[in-house]
Amino acid sequence: MKIAILSDIHSNLEALEAVLDRVKKEGVNRTICLGDVVGYGPDPNACIERIMESADVVLAGNHDHGVVDLTPLEHFNDVAREAAEWTKTVLKSEHSGWLAGLDMVHEEGNLLAVHATPAEPSKWHYLFSEAEIETNLAAMTLPLCFVGHSHMPVAFVQDGAGDIVVQSANKIRFAEGRKYLINVGSIGQPRDGDPRAAFGIYEVEANAFRLERVPYNIPSVQEKMRRFRLPIRLIERLSVGA
Repeated sequence: MKIAILSDIHSNLEALEAVLDRVKKEGVNRTICLGDVVGYGPDPNACIERIMESADVVLAGNHDHGVVDLTPLEHFNDVAREAAEWTKTVLKSEHSGWLAGLDMVHEEGNLLAVHATPAEPSKWHYLFSEAEIETNLAAMTLPLCFVGHSHMPVAFVQDGAGDIVVQSANKIRFAEGRKYLINVGSIGQPRDGDPRAAFGIYEVEANAFRLERVPYNIPSVQEKMRRFRLPIRLIERLSVGA
């Protein structure tokens, strides 16, 4: 059993298609999307349609909620808000309704899936401080939790004594008696210095996780973004993954 964990597609169709091609080649059994299907990029409707076709579970992200007025856009930074406002003008009504109906949290076997944090899923917190990491590991009712939101792949591992280690999410072999809080990075807008799309594969029987990186046609996405007059900052950052 292999489960693909996707997150933060952000209306980047080229990146999503490249990832879905890799997922198919991997022989994945199930696909879970952690949210932010839309926002930032030029193809919100097409990305929604592809995720509806290909994912078994899709959760809500803050940008998904932002474009359907479930999260106030004043909480977004300037370029994110501008892209969200543009997205609202092109989003099909049936897609708006679908985004509004997405769940916040999913439990399956020994894993928990959520866009931002397990402690307060609807608050859209980031796991940047020691206190936030400790709080969210404590909130986990299952040993594995997969998140997105920050676009930064990383793993927080807590042993039975409560000690926490921050480590790479590239390859992890799960051990009994530990908790794993894993960020799978972003498909559509990586921010860890690697512009390739990121996603994860959880191999259930092997009790292991690996992060995958997939190249895609970045100039094609950037050209569409220029055509729609999306913020230049969002266009340029795709080239460097920052």
